[in-house]
Amino acid sequence: MESKNNLAEDNLGKEPVVDIQAWLESLPLFSELSGPEIELLAPLCRLLEGGIGQYILEEGNPVHTIFFLISGEANVRKDGTLLATVGKGAVLGEMSLLNHASAFATIQAKCPFKAIAIEQSAFARLLEEHARLGYKILKKIARLLALRLMMTDAKLSECMNIPHDYQHEHDTQTRPHS
Repeated sequence: MESKNNLAEDNLGKEPVVDIQAWLESLPLFSELSGPEIELLAPLCRLLEGGIGQYILEEGNPVHTIFFLISGEANVRKDGTLLATVGKGAVLGEMSLLNHASAFATIQAKCPFKAIAIEQSAFARLLEEHARLGYKILKKIARLLALRLMMTDAKLSECMNIPHDYQHEHDTQTRPHS
């Protein structure tokens, strides 16, 4: 897939560490981290700002950055089909962090947004070097993925449930009438 203004390559700016720490503390994924743990994470972070229509991740393309949405909204599409709209607190690129695969879906901004971006290699190194910090973050990512799986299961179950009184057109034509 040809890159359409991929933000992982553009617009990464240096933000004061104090602001980054405050944003990290406001995100659910990092809510259980201590002050010193946030301080370890903050220097790896960059602020990303984007506008309507900008691509954060593109399905099938390599992912080198994990993103944490701190404002705005983005659409998540798989094969062109809208799966979800995400907002503040969303974690983007976490599946690629765990399995080193290409982007599972395309994520495109619905409106102006801000996100914290962390290069996956630096993030993975931090998690390996600081086992307790790594455990806390990976536990939260596992919970997030489990929640998404449960939501997907519920949607699939709903799609597969056929009401007991539902009849196909063909069924009514072949049944003898009383």
